[in-house]
Amino acid sequence: MAPAAAASGDRGLKSLVWQKLKTSVFDDCRKEEEWKIILLDDFTTKLLSSCGKMTDLLAEGITAVENVYKNREPVPHMKAIYLITPTTKSVDGLINDFISKSSSKYKAAYVYFTDFCDDKLFNKMKSSCSKAIRRCKEININFIPYESQVFTLDVPNAFYRCYSPSMEKTNDNVMEQIAEQIVTLCATLEENPGVRYKSKPLDNANKLAQLVEKKLENYYKIDERGQVKGKTNSQLLIIDRGFDPVSTVLHELTFQAMAYDLLPIENDTYKYKTEGASGKEREAILEEDDDLWMKIRHKHIADVLE
Repeated sequence: MAPAAAASGDRGLKSLVWQKLKTSVFDDCRKEEEWKIILLDDFTTKLLSSCGKMTDLLAEGITAVENVYKNREPVPHMKAIYLITPTTKSVDGLINDFISKSSSKYKAAYVYFTDFCDDKLFNKMKSSCSKAIRRCKEININFIPYESQVFTLDVPNAFYRCYSPSMEKTNDNVMEQIAEQIVTLCATLEENPGVRYKSKPLDNANKLAQLVEKKLENYYKIDERGQVKGKTNSQLLIIDRGFDPVSTVLHELTFQAMAYDLLPIENDTYKYKTEGASGKEREAILEEDDDLWMKIRHKHIADVLE
C-alpha cells in the first residue's frame, strides 16, 4: 500500500474515485427511469466495494450486481454495464453473454475498462459482439482506494515476481503492470508529478520510476482532451524496502498497525465476544465511517491509551 495526496480540498481518495466512476460510467450511460445490471470481475468488485455501497448503486439506477465470470440467468429486457479489467478472462465473460443474438443474456452492453485495452483483445471483442455494445471506454482507474489517502494496487504476488531469481523473465511484465496502475492514480488525481527516485544503485525502484515517468508522458500526450498537460507541483517518490529495511522486523506502535499486526482482523472486520459466561460474538468494522477509528488509527499507542 502507499499514501496518496488528497486532491480537491478535503475530498479523500475514496470519494474522488466514486465521483469519477459516477461521471465516467453511471452518468455516461444514464437514461431516466431505466434500471441496469452491473457486471464486475474480481478486481472491479474490490474497487467498487472500496468506495461505494449498494445504496449508492441503487441511486444510480443499478438494480443488481453480478460476477462476469459466473453463470447467470439471462435478463434479456435489461441493459448491462460491464465494469471490467482489460484481461482475456473478463472479455471472454462479456463475449459469452452475447455469443448469439437469440441467446443474449442482456438487451445491450455498456463496456468500461479500468485501463488500456490492447488491440488484440479489443478486436476479439469487436468481432464477437460489437452489435450488442452501445459504449466502450477506458476510464483509467486501475487501483483500489483503501483509505482517504492510501491506495493499493492489489498485486499480491508482485514481491515474488519482482525479486525471485526464478521469475526474472516475468519481472518486466509486473513492472509494466504496476507502472500503468500508478499512472491511472495520477490521472484520477489529475496530476502529472515529477518522479523522484534513487539514481544508484540500479534496482527495481529505479526501473519502476523510469517506466512511470515514460508512461505519464505518453498518457498526457494522448489524453482525449487533446492537450499536453505540463508537470504539476506534486512529487512522486518511488522507493523500495531497501530504503528502510528495519521496519519489516519491528512492531509498529501506531494503533492501526498494531491492531492489524496482533489481532485476527479479516476484511477490516474484528470479531470479539462480550464479557460474561454467555458472551455474544460481535464484530467491529474498521472503516472510515467510524469517527473514533478515524481519530485514533494513526496515533501512537501511548496517545491512544490516554
